[in-house]
Amino acid sequence: MRQLQQLKDEETSSPHDQSRRGAFMVMAAPFLVATMGFMAFGIDIAVITMTKTRMRNAVEAAALAAAQQITDAVQTTADGIGGSDNVSSDVQDANSIAVETARAVAEKVARLNGVYIDPETDVEFGKRYQDSSGTFHMVWGENAKPYNVVKVTARKDNATEGQPDSRLQLFFAGFMSEKTAAVTTSAIAFIEARDIVLVLDYSGSMSYDSEFDAMSSYRLGKSAVEANLDDIWDTLVASGATYSDTGNLKFPATGYGKIDSAVGKYISSTNDDYIFRSLDLDEVDSSGNLKYPFPQEGKNYYGNLNGEPSGNTNKNLWKKYIKWVRSDGTVKNYGYRKKYGYRTLMGYLIEQRKLNSQSEDLWRAPIYPFHAMKEGVTLFTQFLSGLEFGDHIGLVTYDDTSRVQSVLNEQGISESVDLGDDLITNQYSDIDAIQRHKQASHYAPYTGMGYGIKDAKELLQSHGRAGARPTILVMTDGNANRSPSGWSLPGSWDWDDVTDFDDDGQSDYSTNDRDKQYAFWQAVEAANLGYTVHTMTVGEGADRSLMQAMAKACNGIWIDAPGGATIEDMKSQLLTAFGKIAANVPPAKLLADPESDY
Repeated sequence: MRQLQQLKDEETSSPHDQSRRGAFMVMAAPFLVATMGFMAFGIDIAVITMTKTRMRNAVEAAALAAAQQITDAVQTTADGIGGSDNVSSDVQDANSIAVETARAVAEKVARLNGVYIDPETDVEFGKRYQDSSGTFHMVWGENAKPYNVVKVTARKDNATEGQPDSRLQLFFAGFMSEKTAAVTTSAIAFIEARDIVLVLDYSGSMSYDSEFDAMSSYRLGKSAVEANLDDIWDTLVASGATYSDTGNLKFPATGYGKIDSAVGKYISSTNDDYIFRSLDLDEVDSSGNLKYPFPQEGKNYYGNLNGEPSGNTNKNLWKKYIKWVRSDGTVKNYGYRKKYGYRTLMGYLIEQRKLNSQSEDLWRAPIYPFHAMKEGVTLFTQFLSGLEFGDHIGLVTYDDTSRVQSVLNEQGISESVDLGDDLITNQYSDIDAIQRHKQASHYAPYTGMGYGIKDAKELLQSHGRAGARPTILVMTDGNANRSPSGWSLPGSWDWDDVTDFDDDGQSDYSTNDRDKQYAFWQAVEAANLGYTVHTMTVGEGADRSLMQAMAKACNGIWIDAPGGATIEDMKSQLLTAFGKIAANVPPAKLLADPESDY
């Protein structure tokens, strides 16, 4: 039967059908070869892709690790930098020294991920910066110092077989003209630039450590404050400050009549007019002009200097000083009652006439802790100048209220600054000049911290740069004691949600004080916008619990400078604190597409 069926099939099969079957076989053969070629090509492409992905992962890890060496070097430089004579140079030196360590770390991390790189040729350093239009650029090599970007490249492009960077062998090379493939990939890690707004306490308590009450053995002590008052006097004498209208010296080295020593002349009388005459403060020269006018002019409503005091104005100013020296309880407690000299005169100006509109020259003097803060901000600006990571800074100050500081243009001051609309700027020296010409209680005496944080938040919203890390630094020596009338926390506010730092379901900080609540709420509002809020406290009067909780809630760091036994301790602590904030650069980030034309 099977043979019969076969004969039947052969009888029904035509020669034409047999030719078609042969033609199909002829056509199928090249298709089969092409299909096998495409399969081989696809497999090799997959191998190339997998290899490149593995290399890419390795160089990303290596670039981040190398950049971390730069950030570590910057942060280490901040320790003890307060005693340096050239902060900018120190920062740049640290950056350069970190390069070799960064190369070694990049090579090690890549090797641990199974990828070879040559640390000398495959690890490059450069600088990423933003121009005035907001566009980012990068430059590479020696001219880019100090560096804030690291590029790591992995290569398999060596034509010599058997080398760690040899070209990739293809599995199905027989089907293709190339038996190997060159694979190269790279990653760039950069240190993000910051927009930093300094929010500084300009309240009256920022002069407390130079006042007579600080002579307490529980605070700085008598000898420390006396030395500081002498330093304040010597500094003002050395400044050569003169009256705006006459050009006469405000602080002559010889003093004022019988006010001619540090300890001062003792006069037992309680009659202010008699004391005024006994101190020779009524004497005139041959032209009939007062020999010893009161050493500060004061300013009028419009901020203009009043000119050299004369007549009853002068006498009344001196008599207020005289009354304070003979009647103030603190002056009496520390042995200076009825002693009219440089120390009591400086103490009177600092405690009783601390507003800039009353005593226009106190910004020149080392009054603490304000002066330590000023020195810290100067170091801060010098650090950023040396860092050259593209950071910009703005300045907000607060007391009864707050303001963005952008102008220095005052009578009696030769320097001038006007930032215009560039309120967050890389003109560090301008920011430094503005703040160095201020004094404790420059505008008003109280502590409206929340107002300052609000101004900083709004300044970053209006003037912050795209692509820069928005950062706020809040500094204080006291307690928040001002807030808007009638303000209260939103009904949705829950301390358990905001300050549960240990995740036990309960708040680790809360307060019923409305002024502190306002400051905390403003900081959290800034954090909700993605801003980092660092805090700093100085001196015994600061609210450390508030400031520490604020930093924790806002992804920042809290630095405490508690002061010490001497003025120098305080100054050193604040210098270190500002240095640490300046050096607290953000962790490195990867550039989204390092192989694009950047």
